[in-house]
Amino acid sequence: MHVHWTPLAFVLLIAACQPAARVAPSSATPWRPPEPLANYLPARAQARTPTGVAPEPGRVYALVDLIDLAERTNPETQRAWERARAAAARLGIAEGAYLPVLAVAATGGWAQKVNPTPDGTEIIHGTFITPRADLSWRLLDFGRRSADVERRNQELLAGNFDFTRTHQDLAFTVERSFYAYGAARARVSAAEATLAAATALREAADARLGSGLGTKPDALLARQEEVRAAYELQAAHGQVEDTYATLATTVGVSPATRLDAADLGAQQLPAGLQDSVEAVIEQALSGRPDLAARLAALRAREAEERRARADFWPVVGVLGQAGGVFDDYRAGPPFASHTDNEPIYGAFLGVEWTLFEGWQRENALREAKANTATARAELATLELSVLREVWKAYADVKTALRKHDFATALLQASQDAYDASLATYRAGVGDFLDLLAAERELARARYTQIESRAEVLTASAALTHATGSTAGWSLAP
Repeated sequence: MHVHWTPLAFVLLIAACQPAARVAPSSATPWRPPEPLANYLPARAQARTPTGVAPEPGRVYALVDLIDLAERTNPETQRAWERARAAAARLGIAEGAYLPVLAVAATGGWAQKVNPTPDGTEIIHGTFITPRADLSWRLLDFGRRSADVERRNQELLAGNFDFTRTHQDLAFTVERSFYAYGAARARVSAAEATLAAATALREAADARLGSGLGTKPDALLARQEEVRAAYELQAAHGQVEDTYATLATTVGVSPATRLDAADLGAQQLPAGLQDSVEAVIEQALSGRPDLAARLAALRAREAEERRARADFWPVVGVLGQAGGVFDDYRAGPPFASHTDNEPIYGAFLGVEWTLFEGWQRENALREAKANTATARAELATLELSVLREVWKAYADVKTALRKHDFATALLQASQDAYDASLATYRAGVGDFLDLLAAERELARARYTQIESRAEVLTASAALTHATGSTAGWSLAP
């Protein structure tokens, strides 16, 4: 097929290849890709299961199972692991500087050369090859390589400690989402109980109205209370869906994938705190992997400073070279074959010392010192943050435990008050407004008890996370 290119077509082709044609024509116009947007997005199956791991259908996941699933599916652990692997590779590069460098190269081919001479024209043609091997080995660099290795080693330690902390962060996030989801499901049960109580209240009001002992406003208020309870039940169902979406994405699966989780009531509450806050703080300062990572970052910056100081000194090494020129050609007339072999080899001792480069090394040293001081300040800042975090988590657990005790007592008292008010009202001697108030207080007490239970579990998980531990050792079972 023959394509006829007109001058206009060439102009359009050149214009399309300009960088300006690859962006939006102006800031007021959205950019549109040359192909449909779906061609630039992940496949739908991949978007539904980004990590390729899906929950087992029909399995009820306990909290420990959800944490295990999250560690295998959540991209955060994969990213932290890959960062640690990259740091290990950089350490290998730094260690490789202690070994010699060997490089080989070769040039070969066929050539013809015509030389005018007093006797005529000489023609030389034939094949040639020029191999070469270079060997270099740095023997003395006054600490450059050792500083580089130390820096990369500390960065690897920091990456590994960050990887460990990522697992701890993920476990705590899953715990928090699991407790929120469990509390939302428990609120549905509480809302159903409240609706049942409101229905009983409405039926009692209707019964008294039918017997002539009640009033129309009491019956209407009872029906209003029943509708309000039904509304709160639907709101509780919506909260379940919201918290489930958070739990699913935290685990690392799509919210469209149904994941059966254990009930909140199956989680055992801690009885109390075994250790003092001082002991918990001491454990956190000696067990937090992010503190260890920040200390490793400080040592890496100190290694950079030593590397900057070493750049003021020379570099001593040996150089070796082997190669040559090997020709096989014919020349004439009269033509005759010739072979020329010219091997070249040698060994040398080299010294390189930069004496002045516009104060670049001095400024690099100043920068390295500033980076070291910054890393030291960041470590101190994190230590203060750990102290505050542990102190707050410890106090939150103590407060949550006391609140849960009072919430349990409040629920029992509210239930007793409601039962007594309902019995009195059904007997025809109780006041409707007192019964309505008792029913509402009972509903609030149910929610308060659920929230206090979830708060105890969340605060306990926060204290474990704050200490950098993988088990709630500071909590008495």
